Amino acid sequence: MKKVTMFVWNNFVNDARVLREATALTEEGYTVTVIAKKEMDELHLPSSETVAPRVYVNRPLKIELPKIVRNRVKSSILSKHLPNMLEMFKMMMLGRSSDADIYHSHDLNTLLQGIYSAKLRLDRKPLIYDSHEVQTSRTHYSFNKIYKLEKFLLRFTDHVIVENDTRADYHRRLYRKKPTPVHNYSEFYDIEAVEAFPIRETYGIDPDEKIVLYQGGMQEGRGLFKLLDAFRDIEGARLIMLGDGKERLNLIEYHKQLGIEDKVIFIDRVPYRELRRYTKSVDIGIQFLENTNFNHYSASSNKLFEYIMAHVPVIGSKLPEIEAVIESEEVGLTVEPESTIQLKAAIEQLISDDELRARFRENAKQAKFKYNWNEEKDVLKKVYRKI
Repeated sequence: MKKVTMFVWNNFVNDARVLREATALTEEGYTVTVIAKKEMDELHLPSSETVAPRVYVNRPLKIELPKIVRNRVKSSILSKHLPNMLEMFKMMMLGRSSDADIYHSHDLNTLLQGIYSAKLRLDRKPLIYDSHEVQTSRTHYSFNKIYKLEKFLLRFTDHVIVENDTRADYHRRLYRKKPTPVHNYSEFYDIEAVEAFPIRETYGIDPDEKIVLYQGGMQEGRGLFKLLDAFRDIEGARLIMLGDGKERLNLIEYHKQLGIEDKVIFIDRVPYRELRRYTKSVDIGIQFLENTNFNHYSASSNKLFEYIMAHVPVIGSKLPEIEAVIESEEVGLTVEPESTIQLKAAIEQLISDDELRARFRENAKQAKFKYNWNEEKDVLKKVYRKI
C-alpha cells in the first residue's frame, strides 16, 4: 500500500481542509500520515493517534529553551526562531523516517520539511506544495522576502496546489507556471439530519429575534470591528461571534466600549463537526473580509461554503471569488468590503425580509450540490494519479 506523508504547521485538531484531503487519498488506496505540531501547553494532545481510517497524525513536542538560555539570548533573533527551527528539524526527521511514496507540504512554513524528506536523498520522491494562502501578499508579510524564498523552494516541487482560479492566475504571473486549483469546499452532508444546537434556549434569545453568525478565526482583516460597529444601531437581532484568534480579546473589549453587550454573544471555538449544529441554528451568516491584501482579495472562504451547506443566507464581501458564488447562486447579499454602512443595511434587509431569506435558503439547497468536497476531491485525486 502506498504511503503519503503530509506536513502541517498546526496541531491538526481542527484542520478540516487537510483532513478532507487525507481521507480522499485513502479512497485511492493511500495510507496518510500527517506530521503536525504540539506546543508545551498542548501536552494533553496525544503524540500520535488515528484520526480516520488509514489517516494517522504524529505531533512532535515543541522544544522550549531552558530559562537560563532564554535569558542569555533573549535579545537575539536566535531566541525567537530557535524553537521553531528545532521543531522543523524534528518534523524533517519524522518525515524522512516515514519513507513515504509521496510528500505533501501544506503552506510555505512546511515546504522545507517536505524538500528535506522528499528531495535531499538518493531515491528522490515526489513533492506536492499545497499553498492555502497567497504567501507573498499577507498581513505583516514582506513581499520581496517571501517571493524570493518561495521562488527558490518551488524548484524542488513536482506539483503546486492553490485554492482557486484567481490565486492560480496570480501564481502563474509570479512564477510562470499555473498550479492546480483545489477549492476548499465543505464536505457534503444533510443539514436536516443534524441536531441544531439550542442557541436561543442557551443564551436567552427571544423567538422573534434573528440570529446573525460570524464563525471562524478572529484575525485582522476579517471586518469584525466593522461588524460590531454595524450592530450598534441594529434592532431585532443578536450577533454570535464563534471562534478564537489574536483579536478575540480586543473584540470583546471593543463591544463593551460600544455598549452592545446585550446584542453580541462570544462563543469559544468548537470542534469542526460540532460547528454545523450552531450554523443550523442561525438565520444569517457573515463573511465580511476586508480588501487589505491579495490574500483576502482572492479568498474563496470555506465559511461561505459551510453556510451554503447549512442553507444559511450569506452576507459577503464584493471580492471576486466570494461575490461570484453569492451572486450567481443567489444565496445572499454582497457589500463593499470596507463599507460598514452597506453591511448594516444588508443585515437590516435580511432581518426584516422573511421572504428574501427563505428564497436564499432554497437556492442554497441547490447550490450545495455544486459547491461540495464530494465534487471537488476528484481534482486532488487526478493530481496524485498524474504524479
